[in-house]
Amino acid sequence: MSAMSDPPIPLTTLTEFHREVVAPDIERIVGASERRLRGEMHALHEASLMRSEALEMESAAIEAGLRRVEERLDSLVEHRHLATEVRRLDERLGHVEKRLDELVASHQRDALQAELQKLRGRLNVVEAQIGARQKPQP
Repeated sequence: MSAMSDPPIPLTTLTEFHREVVAPDIERIVGASERRLRGEMHALHEASLMRSEALEMESAAIEAGLRRVEERLDSLVEHRHLATEVRRLDERLGHVEKRLDELVASHQRDALQAELQKLRGRLNVVEAQIGARQKPQP
């Protein structure tokens, strides 16, 4: 051994130094890091929950809007059906009127006018149904 070199440190001294100085310092550092990481994890978890709740609310709003659109489309399909029925009845009414003009000469006007009156009544009912369905619903 040279005069400048330090004497060897006994193993018991190193063990005691590690137990009393190094280990508590490492535990303190690791504990602080663990607490910080746990805090960050909790913050990220809370943010994820908030985003998830916002997405669930948005999804529910989209589903409600889609239901309203579907209802509106169903209503439009029904309106088209009624409009087709009105056109068909209008055509039939035109045919009846033509037949009435032809039969006036043969004195059967009264019977045809009754039929015409029934068709007009049906047409009025269908128009009333269309008018009731076209009113904006709150």
